[in-house]
Amino acid sequence: MSNQALMAWSVVVVAISFAALCVYLIVTLKAARETLVSVQGTIKEANQTVGMLHTKVEDLTNNVKVISEDVKNKIRSTDDFFQAARHAGTTLKETTGAVRDISSTLSRAVRQQVAALEPGPEHKKTWTEWFKIGMNVVSAIRSAKQQNKEEKAVLAAEAHEEEHRLYDSAAYVPEPFQPGSHRVYNGHSHS
Repeated sequence: MSNQALMAWSVVVVAISFAALCVYLIVTLKAARETLVSVQGTIKEANQTVGMLHTKVEDLTNNVKVISEDVKNKIRSTDDFFQAARHAGTTLKETTGAVRDISSTLSRAVRQQVAALEPGPEHKKTWTEWFKIGMNVVSAIRSAKQQNKEEKAVLAAEAHEEEHRLYDSAAYVPEPFQPGSHRVYNGHSHS
């Protein structure tokens, strides 16, 4: 074989190799293009899914905020109730103490009057002395009743004030449950 024939065959082999390489590159580029199109579609779907999840997470966050605010308001409402119960207990304790004081005062006055009534061996009471003793007993009873009435009036005023304050706090309706509030619960809008 001559140089020219060898050169001709070499050019043919190079041309065939170049053509094969071009075909391989074209096939590879088409496959890469299809892969990129597929990845692009997957990314679009992922973006849509993330967008929907973002919206649902925002709705859930808003619902949690509304519910936690409602729970806080209800806890604050029970604080007033327990404070009123504590005041009622204090009032009851004070009333019991007042009744105890009144009864001890009354029993002391009665004991003194009874002691004054007990005659000595040589002493007899006259009707005026008996009258004075009776008036002292009646006076002690009246003052005890008056003191009891005043304490009851003070306690009733305090109880009425506390009850009025409780009714005012009980009338509170949390915002998400007020008519006309537009809140979203579980992905649905409620009016």
